[in-house]
Amino acid sequence: MKRTKTMAALTLAAAALLFAVQAAAARPRADGPAEKVVTIAITNAWETLMPLNSSAAYTRFVCGQIYNKLASAKGNGEYAPELAESWEVNADSTEITFHLNRNVRWQDGAPFSADDVVFTFQLYSNPAVEAVSRHYLGYIAGVDESGAETGPRSIAVRAVDRNTVVIRMRNAMFYETLLTSLNNVFILPKHILEGKTSAQLNAPETWESPIGTGPFRFLSKIEGERIEYAANKDYFLGAPKFDKLVVRVVPANSLLASLISGEVDIPALGSIVLADWALAQAQSGLVTQSVPTTNYQTLLINTQKPYLTEAVRQAISMSVNRQVLIDLVYQGQGVPLVTPIVPSNPYYDSSVEVWYDPVRAREILRRENFPFNQELVFYVPSGNASREQAAVLIQQNLEAVGLKVRINLVDFSTLMREMREGRHDIGVIGSGGQMDPSESREMIHPESEVNFALLKSYELANIIDRGISALTFEARAPFFNQYQKRHREIAALPVLYSPNTLIAYNRRLGNVHPEDFASERWATWEWDLR
Repeated sequence: MKRTKTMAALTLAAAALLFAVQAAAARPRADGPAEKVVTIAITNAWETLMPLNSSAAYTRFVCGQIYNKLASAKGNGEYAPELAESWEVNADSTEITFHLNRNVRWQDGAPFSADDVVFTFQLYSNPAVEAVSRHYLGYIAGVDESGAETGPRSIAVRAVDRNTVVIRMRNAMFYETLLTSLNNVFILPKHILEGKTSAQLNAPETWESPIGTGPFRFLSKIEGERIEYAANKDYFLGAPKFDKLVVRVVPANSLLASLISGEVDIPALGSIVLADWALAQAQSGLVTQSVPTTNYQTLLINTQKPYLTEAVRQAISMSVNRQVLIDLVYQGQGVPLVTPIVPSNPYYDSSVEVWYDPVRAREILRRENFPFNQELVFYVPSGNASREQAAVLIQQNLEAVGLKVRINLVDFSTLMREMREGRHDIGVIGSGGQMDPSESREMIHPESEVNFALLKSYELANIIDRGISALTFEARAPFFNQYQKRHREIAALPVLYSPNTLIAYNRRLGNVHPEDFASERWATWEWDLR
């Protein structure tokens, strides 16, 4: 114990010394003021700078500093203008008209217009272009369920004039569901990308020096380690209050030390590990906030393995003691779940109880003649200490009902690739969630690139689609109640819990809104420096 305390004291002393050195380095120089730099931590590396070819929040974060969306979702379910300053839906809820901000320019000075928006949707929907995010277009007319165009440039996105775009839906639907999908679509520069072949568009080098409309201009990167940006002083929503943004990949268990040392100002994607939370709260130089979110962690059970029947999947789900995961891994900072809809959501159905019944689980496994000598390969993404700890507890829960489980700890890109190939029996993954109850459609639709449970049945997707087609809360609620019941029963993606995000950041930062981080709205250009 004395050795542990001594090592902790030495670590903090070293951190304090480094902070002092860095603070001295940031003092104004004789030849002018010091450059104002904000450093953000993310706990996993981005996959690519091709924004349409990733489903990872880490990639969307780094691309979101360069590019803009039409609108961005906030944590309370509202939508904030970005490239579109306003929008309205027609009387029968089949079209949304977006009115674009007239002050937008590309970072190279080229003018921005509705043609860029139309071009972007045509690019995303072109099946010859590699676009993991294509499925977000699936509600739009002129594309199939996967978001791929049904004919050359068939996607129903048209420019009315230079500053007006109309998107027509495949069917009448609740328009905010489309806004939720478009929260994942970055608008790209037609003047740079037009005329490139699919081979050129798919080549990583095409995206190595990206030009967007966003708050920061890309400067450089060290793959897997850091990206540097310069402030876009002409940003149409207001110039950032600092000169340079640095994004660093920092393991979750190193976040607090990096904050104390001054190496990092704020984690944008990653929670302070609970073991460090009390120490974080004790730091006078840090703001701390425990933020309930729509985030959730879910198991992914490979529905194409013949021994993982629906009944067996239910047994796996009810074997996991979710409350213990929250209590031990998150010290009560979160809520247990069984479906993707969190208790703060108005569509949450409290009658769909979070189950835990290992006795019944054992009975089901025996009744199903489960081959208990079959080892279940459990894919777990590395880099998040809390999730890794939760995975060990889940493994213990499953072994307690007689299952053999081997954890396969891999990096996030490998996990996604190999689960798409069906190499897993079970896996675990996180989602940012949304207040829109249809948010999880992408994870259960058979044609989605992120259908890691490899579902072939359209049942859950069809229930969501009927809910989407209803245009009032009263009409929608019965469908989403049914969705929650069937989601638990089918048990292809048993949701585990929604952890609070434990945010700590440097007090020199102001106007930060961590409650919006889970919906992927960081609004870095709004941050103040004190």
